[in-house]
Amino acid sequence: MITTPWHQMTARERARWVFDHWKLAIPMIVVIIAFAVMTLPMFAPLPVMPNFGLLLVLLWTLYRPQQMPEWTGLPMGLVGDILLGTPVGTNGLLLPLFMILVRYADAYIRRPNWIGDWLFGIPMLFVYHLALWRLCAIVADPIPFLPLATQTAATIAVYPLAAHIFARAQRRWAP
Repeated sequence: MITTPWHQMTARERARWVFDHWKLAIPMIVVIIAFAVMTLPMFAPLPVMPNFGLLLVLLWTLYRPQQMPEWTGLPMGLVGDILLGTPVGTNGLLLPLFMILVRYADAYIRRPNWIGDWLFGIPMLFVYHLALWRLCAIVADPIPFLPLATQTAATIAVYPLAAHIFARAQRRWAP
């Protein structure tokens, strides 16, 4: 906790505060790494690269919402736009709205186990990808729906892997 305003701290105090609180950025760092993983070359007949970044945002919003407030969706989305080649601002707009939707729906839906979380995530992921498809069609040239539909199916299919990565990351590094 900061006891002195930032502008009144010495350089040594600022460095110490940053060093002591770097773990607060772990959720954003993990999501940005997941977006970067999506840019790796993959040799497949269809575009089946799952949206790992979106899955990790979903999981962090469900399980550790205090570590990932809604405003963090904007910078993560902008970095995702730059890395993934989508029109700049589409993910930056949709990620905070997605996080708000997940928190709102989570307040009203009971999830008994991780399969319930998986089933909870299916419509959320579908709505996100549908909104991304429509927003990209408004902002830039329309993209075909089939690649986005296969990405949605692949994203839903790799939910257990993303849940495992999330659990390891938050156990190892998150405060």
